[in-house]
Amino acid sequence: MDHHLERGQVYRSCTTAGRPPRYVRILVGAPGRTRVTIVDAATGSRERDIDAAQLHPYPVGPRGGHYRRGYVHIPTREWIEHLVDQALRGHPHTIAASSITQDPWRGGYLRLLPEVNLPAVRAMVTALESAGWTVEPSTAAEDELRVRLRGQHTCPATHVGHAGRWYCTLDRGHRHEHRDNETLECWDDDRPLRAAWWLQGQPLPGGAPAGA
Repeated sequence: MDHHLERGQVYRSCTTAGRPPRYVRILVGAPGRTRVTIVDAATGSRERDIDAAQLHPYPVGPRGGHYRRGYVHIPTREWIEHLVDQALRGHPHTIAASSITQDPWRGGYLRLLPEVNLPAVRAMVTALESAGWTVEPSTAAEDELRVRLRGQHTCPATHVGHAGRWYCTLDRGHRHEHRDNETLECWDDDRPLRAAWWLQGQPLPGGAPAGA
């Protein structure tokens, strides 16, 4: 029953009512392993090995009861929402929309409201980067943040077509014509990466300086 184990997955501890859950991420794991290496999902610290049987694919076991021990797998989107909610306390109404794939390495995007609150954006970025996520401006729109797990070496190009959104999974800096196989629409693979506008001194979307 360990076929669900994959590197990068996040699990929430099976805690009793009234106790906050703990979150861990698989650092080393694959189908067939009896032991997996996990770390704290929010910090990447406390690396340790546990029995693979302690990681459950669903909160309810085969006999219909909820697991009381170990950890249960949560969707990548739920984990991102948890991190953002923790970071945005006191900074409401920041996220206008989001789309996060189940594959953490592919990740997704967070679209910000037009009246962006810079302290809130900086708090979000800090929380996500502390948890091992790469955050950078999306190549699809100025009001989006591109987020994915350990994405420093992956091409950030995004293509938005009439049938949906696709992400490039090639290495950063590759020379390759981006083209969607279904629609044959070209991607702009020579578009320069914009500066992280939420950092101090960088221009905001629209040209105004971010300031201190």
